[in-house]
Amino acid sequence: MSGYCTCVRRYIAFVKIKQDPLCFFWCVSGRKPEMDMAIAKADKTKLQDRGSYDVIIIGAGIVGSMLARELSRYKGRFALLEKEAFTGFGVSKANPCMLHSPLMFPSGPLRIKLAHNAAARYKKLAHDLDVTYREVDEIFLAFEPHQLTKLETAKAWAEKNNVSAGHEIIGPQKIRDIEPHVSKKAIGALYGKGVGGIYATEWTFALTENAIQNGLDLYLNSRVRGIRREKDSHFAIETSTGRFQARYIINAAGLFADEIASMVGDTDIGLTLTKGTMVILDKTTSHLVKNMVYGTYGLDHSQLITPTAHGNLLIGLGYFDTPRHKNDTTVTREKFAEVIHMGQQLVPAVSESSVITAFAGIRSENNKALGGDFFVDHSNRTPGVVHAVIGSPGLTAAPALAEYIITLLSDCGLKLEEKNNFKSNRIGWRRFETASLPEKRKLITANPKYGHIVCRCEQVAEAEILEAISRGADTMDAIKHVTRAGMGRCQGGFCGFPVLNYLADALGLTAQEITKKGIGSHQLSSRA
Repeated sequence: MSGYCTCVRRYIAFVKIKQDPLCFFWCVSGRKPEMDMAIAKADKTKLQDRGSYDVIIIGAGIVGSMLARELSRYKGRFALLEKEAFTGFGVSKANPCMLHSPLMFPSGPLRIKLAHNAAARYKKLAHDLDVTYREVDEIFLAFEPHQLTKLETAKAWAEKNNVSAGHEIIGPQKIRDIEPHVSKKAIGALYGKGVGGIYATEWTFALTENAIQNGLDLYLNSRVRGIRREKDSHFAIETSTGRFQARYIINAAGLFADEIASMVGDTDIGLTLTKGTMVILDKTTSHLVKNMVYGTYGLDHSQLITPTAHGNLLIGLGYFDTPRHKNDTTVTREKFAEVIHMGQQLVPAVSESSVITAFAGIRSENNKALGGDFFVDHSNRTPGVVHAVIGSPGLTAAPALAEYIITLLSDCGLKLEEKNNFKSNRIGWRRFETASLPEKRKLITANPKYGHIVCRCEQVAEAEILEAISRGADTMDAIKHVTRAGMGRCQGGFCGFPVLNYLADALGLTAQEITKKGIGSHQLSSRA
């Protein structure tokens, strides 16, 4: 299923056009980057009215995207606003993307409740949305007797609170049977089965695509500038791309949830930010670890080595420090070395020479809920607003969070009537890398562009890149996160220019107009 659509609604980043009985594709609007700049700088009095909605969700991270898909089950007009050029481009993509068991956070009753049985929810969604989910087990290693005691206490707590997934204390030999490359210094471990991993940006893409298929409107590059209550009890939301009206607002703005809260009068919501560093190893090291392996956890650090959803190993997060600001995702040499050292304590065979990239992610805790819990509640000052101020493990809890937030909407007075024609299934496209040899031959026979490998590291075919573009991936990073072209050892050294040219040709732009991740991130200079 590929091909290009003709845009029927300019000014909107993505639109839905029915092209196949089973699926809706997104179509790039064809607007030039300078149009985006003009929109962003437009005089407030000239901003276009974008329409009226029953509910507007602010923030298209994993929580906002999950909520958008769940809300699209119901009759009504719903929209999702995102300030970035693509879904999941905020805090969600800078995330280990592994599901956590409640053993990782034995405080905060709401997050314990919402994160319980997350793996089962994600497995079903992975089937419905045709998206990657990797099932793994988790092992918490102990190197000292006091650490083993801590793990035994955690196991007892989980059993008492009915959140254990059959965790057991295991000895050194069983550790080696399960993970042969783990440090021989480990004296014991807490072992549990049935957690898993996803890739957040790939999931936000699939979730919102399915939501659009069911009638939701997605507005990208739409930074919220102000919110006010109108006389008719509707909200007026002013953004960089126009004005919206809504009866209800969901604040799922991640690291910026406190700023959105202030716009509706809840100035008492504050965030405390911490930053962790993550390192990705190339796939030649994938055999070293099959499951999520933790050092015995502490409040001030995280020691982890785990397979990602797509097979690389990830090491993180080191000792948490305080970012200078909400966009401070710099990685220092010292933090890089710290994370490598922690990884080698767990798996001595880890080598710095296997590193292909490093990045940092920012997590938050709020001042409204004790014990690091989520704050998900109605606004104290403005009826009709629900704040979803989420910290770790928001990704784990996202499916249950979506359902919980919808109950709060119902409490606000939103009438919820399920659609008879809700489409629960979204059809992806076949990944060449994971196809069997007979499947690869069939793919190439049906579409010769599957025979042209653009990204050699990740075995991404031209057909996959063109399909992603036809569905709305219109930046270099969007292609990267949705297809994995540029995710491999060379980090786009070979495939970067071909991808850029595919984007330019498909979108009718010059190569100089293609961006990495939206406004202000052009890849080429037009200067001589």
